[in-house]
Amino acid sequence: MKKNDSFQNKKTEILEYNRKIFREFKKSLKDTIFDETLTLYILRPIAFVFVKILYPTSVTPNQVSFAAIILGFISAFFFALGDVSFAGIPHINFIIGGILYFFILVLDCVDGMIARLKKNGTLTGRIIDGFADYTVGISVYIGLGIGFDKMGGLGFPISHWWLLIIAAASHIFHSVIVDYYRVEFMSHGLGKSGSAWEDKNKFKAELAKIKHEKGHIIDKFLITLYIGYSHLQLFQLTKKESFEQKSYFDANQFLIKLWFWIGPTAHIFALIFAVIVFRIEYFFIYTIGIANIYMLALWIIQVKIKQKLRA
Repeated sequence: MKKNDSFQNKKTEILEYNRKIFREFKKSLKDTIFDETLTLYILRPIAFVFVKILYPTSVTPNQVSFAAIILGFISAFFFALGDVSFAGIPHINFIIGGILYFFILVLDCVDGMIARLKKNGTLTGRIIDGFADYTVGISVYIGLGIGFDKMGGLGFPISHWWLLIIAAASHIFHSVIVDYYRVEFMSHGLGKSGSAWEDKNKFKAELAKIKHEKGHIIDKFLITLYIGYSHLQLFQLTKKESFEQKSYFDANQFLIKLWFWIGPTAHIFALIFAVIVFRIEYFFIYTIGIANIYMLALWIIQVKIKQKLRA
């Protein structure tokens, strides 16, 4: 009887501990509707392990973002070494670079999750997170270009540099448009935050507040860059848009999930897969071809939905 009681108590303790961990994990997330599918189901569970390790320490979200930038430079360095085999493993540098890039994605989740758990996120921290993404992305694309140069190119009809430039431009544009519709859904569909229009004005107010203060050089620079980025998202708008919340949610809840399949994580996963199996054409086919056709189709649907909601 005592043995059964002991076993039952142990089982109850394990269940309670698992519930506690799951509650902490949920608390560290954004609303799950805003995460790309690959991020939510692959990256965040791995990232949470690092969050549990780092949470008791004094490591800040911004320090995690800067660590991701450093790791991005290292990943780019391995790509720049080109196609090399070692210990019987072909394309070892591309495999290492791809694995490092995967862990950069994990760190990109860790900074935000720590900020939400510790409640120490800042406006500038949001920009640093985005700055880290773009810095790492540019470094990796340049590293790949140098590596392909060492290999004598890829044998495509046009220069691999042009392919990388077109792929990078597609990657950036898709990220901008997905981020825009994510923020708009958060605002108009859930009423959880300001729209992209309000978000830009919030940063403009922050810049005006610190503009004439001494210091804050990095903050001023990053906020100015972010406002410029916001102009790219809002170039068609001259005033704030407004929609009935339930109608907007019902019309867009499935569409927002479709947008995520050309989000930044999807592009990077395509790149990681392509470099690890050393079939670089897979990445170009997805990013330059499939993703652009997919984006155009979704954009046409999105425009029609907005027109109906305005009517």
